[in-house]
Amino acid sequence: MTDSLHRDQAAGLRAMLNQVPPEVLAVVPCGAASMRWMARQALQRAALGQRVLAFDEWQISGNFSDCVGVSPRFDLQQAVEGLVSLDDCMAAGATTGGDAGSDACGLHVLSVAKLARSINEDRILQQRTADCLLRLQAVSDEWLLLARPCDLTGLSSFARAAPRLLLVIEPQERAITQAYAALKRLVRGADTLAVGVCVVSADEAATRLLISRFTQLAESQLGIEVQAVSSLGEALCLAGSHGKELGGHAGHSFAEKLLGRARSATTTAIMGFSRGPAMAW
Repeated sequence: MTDSLHRDQAAGLRAMLNQVPPEVLAVVPCGAASMRWMARQALQRAALGQRVLAFDEWQISGNFSDCVGVSPRFDLQQAVEGLVSLDDCMAAGATTGGDAGSDACGLHVLSVAKLARSINEDRILQQRTADCLLRLQAVSDEWLLLARPCDLTGLSSFARAAPRLLLVIEPQERAITQAYAALKRLVRGADTLAVGVCVVSADEAATRLLISRFTQLAESQLGIEVQAVSSLGEALCLAGSHGKELGGHAGHSFAEKLLGRARSATTTAIMGFSRGPAMAW
């Protein structure tokens, strides 16, 4: 019986390693209309037969989960810590013509608001998160990382480990400023190889002008090549500079990059704490 169990475990491990890893895209929606656009795009991908898994970092009203009509009961961190199962954390969205929560739905949502904040603080949590992501790749074709526009702490380790980043912006000053700030943070050591931008606007002329100005500014001031896209499908096909393919950076490689970035952030924090402020006696 023991030999049979070992054979089953080995077979399961080989199957996991031989799976085609999902495509990974970090998305920074800048504005309420941008989030709604992302939700429609994700639902359309699911309706086309893609198994889409969205990791939602937002914890406010109007987040991605709200826009697709679901409410995850638990944060992924609770599954990583063994408090609940992965199934308990997943919420199924509604595809076109379907109902939210349907087993046939191709879109599932995980809340990672808590995990995204705490992953840099605990090495055990980091390793368990990477292991969890390896298991999750068996149930999805595409991963969408719904990241918050950067604040003082910058983009999350999830977003910075992704091979592709999509900025979804509205033709408003605040949204454009948020998107540019995210790019500035990205310059500082992120592993992202390809960046796209999509403007959510019915005014085609204004959209073309804004994209032109934004991409030129990113190139001249930050040295980042930003590619214009009009759909989620195009963003998932983004290639890096000089046409570099990104297939080898998906799935388990993303989990490894996330683990590396989180550990690096932990080490930096520990070193800063150990130095401490100068004491005046």
